[in-house]
Amino acid sequence: MRSPRVLAVDIGAGHVACGVFGVGASGRLILQQFALEPHSSDPSHEARWAVEIAQSLGAIASRHRLSGACALAVPGHLALTKFVKTPSVAKEKRSKIVAFEAAENIPYPLEEVVWDHAVVADDGFDLEVMLTAVKFDAMQALCTAADTAGFPVERAMPTGLALTNAFRYNYPSVRESVIVVNVGARTTNLLFLEGERFYCRTLPIAGNTVTQAIAEELRIDFPSAETLKIQILSGQSDLPANSPSRAAVARAAAAFGSKLQLEITRSAVNHRRQTGGEAPVAVYLTGGGSLIAELPALLAEKLKLRVERYESLRNVDLASDARIAGAEGAAAVLADLVGVATRLVNKNETDASLLPPALTAALAMRKRQPVFIAAVALLAVALAPPIAYFHSRTVATNEKIARVDDQLMPLRSVQNRNEQNLAQIEEAKKQIKALRGAYETKANWVNFFADLQERLVKIEDVWLDKLQVTRPPAPDPVELANAAANAAAAAQSAANAAPADPNAPAAAAGEIPAGPVQPPVRMVLSGRLLDVSNPQSKVSPQSLQRVKDLLASFAGSQFIAAVENERFDTGQNGLLKFDFTLVINPKKSL
Repeated sequence: MRSPRVLAVDIGAGHVACGVFGVGASGRLILQQFALEPHSSDPSHEARWAVEIAQSLGAIASRHRLSGACALAVPGHLALTKFVKTPSVAKEKRSKIVAFEAAENIPYPLEEVVWDHAVVADDGFDLEVMLTAVKFDAMQALCTAADTAGFPVERAMPTGLALTNAFRYNYPSVRESVIVVNVGARTTNLLFLEGERFYCRTLPIAGNTVTQAIAEELRIDFPSAETLKIQILSGQSDLPANSPSRAAVARAAAAFGSKLQLEITRSAVNHRRQTGGEAPVAVYLTGGGSLIAELPALLAEKLKLRVERYESLRNVDLASDARIAGAEGAAAVLADLVGVATRLVNKNETDASLLPPALTAALAMRKRQPVFIAAVALLAVALAPPIAYFHSRTVATNEKIARVDDQLMPLRSVQNRNEQNLAQIEEAKKQIKALRGAYETKANWVNFFADLQERLVKIEDVWLDKLQVTRPPAPDPVELANAAANAAAAAQSAANAAPADPNAPAAAAGEIPAGPVQPPVRMVLSGRLLDVSNPQSKVSPQSLQRVKDLLASFAGSQFIAAVENERFDTGQNGLLKFDFTLVINPKKSL
């Protein structure tokens, strides 16, 4: 069985460190492979920081052949940590309390950050929680840079928590109150430890503070000041002892030590006041910025505490590859890197994830992929026999279908001819029906005019000036056919439901059989009535009544369904003009 391994990546403001850790037979961590790539910590390069991270990781991947899913330590200048105390509640209710505290204490809207929490202590009365957050855009850019270089991030944690895990692993017997000071390039992490409780604070003073002071005093750019600082403080400079550059570096380093001591003292006092903890008994110094030779003695003198160098690799064994790569010489910057890997030997250590939700979901899916692949493989194996069987059956069936098709070919030809003949018969039926309708209604116009003439004669002294037929637009053939079919079906259903009545009257001559409802034909008529009794005066009421009687008489005609739009004009002496519209009875088509 393959032993567990983790590829840890520590991204600092001035370097990128990578290490492959495993677990030895003794249960101790083994640093199997190691790589360190420095990059510029110039604050003016802030906009290019993610690009430089990707370039540094790319260089590590190409030079040391390191790549793969990694666990990441998020640098202190990106991650925010807050420690809050709330009343202790049941675990199932804790998430709501923590979310409320996060909204109150994180100075950004929660939807703009990636945040998580870690429980510091829970004594049944008070719950101490560490909140940690990083802006979503910054974390997304960091993960994208790592992924671009071939290091997809599967776990991310703040450096303060990584330092906590590393110290507990390397110094398991230290239970009294201590302070761990990790001096980086842009920030300094203060870690207060007392038993199982811990407290982190990030200070904005670090190695760049010294560099900036040198640059301002000597009036040189930041990269030149950084090079000068490293050469003098590491003892590699050839400058004379009394040179102005050496003096400037010494003054900047001393000023930084004084500022750091004041911040440590202030933080320790505030921490004791808020938590009621014990006074610290020792200070452990680590980080690239802590390599100033005079810094431990200066802090010990000012703080009145024992100050010693933190041993990042105290309980970590080095493989030959890591030793050759210079892991021992870089031990001062490996504290966070070791803390990312300690989960291999301590499964129950405190953790808080700063991985964006989208990457978390993608990681979960990637972890389930082997299961899905295995399930698909098993399904394919299980389905292979039935698939082969049904394939053979399908081939046999297709062959049988082909033989039957050959036998049915002459029958299909006969069927096609029958369908054509049936279509011709249906067309002939339609023509016969149309001719029958024309035959049955050919006398309707003659009878209509005779009926109209008869009614006009009865009134006397009245004539028509205009007669105009208005027909509705032709109906859509498809809709007409559907309506006719529905009417026929309804008639057949009614005939089947009721017994035939031998005394029922036959359909009247000239009537169109029941069918789809169509808009009726309208006829617009205009005429005049002569008022014989009053030829030189306005039309008399009697004449007006005669015209109304004429219109009323049309209601009794078998050709007329209704009279509409009646209008009368009495403006001319002796003549009454009128016009109206006759709605033709649909059963007496014209």
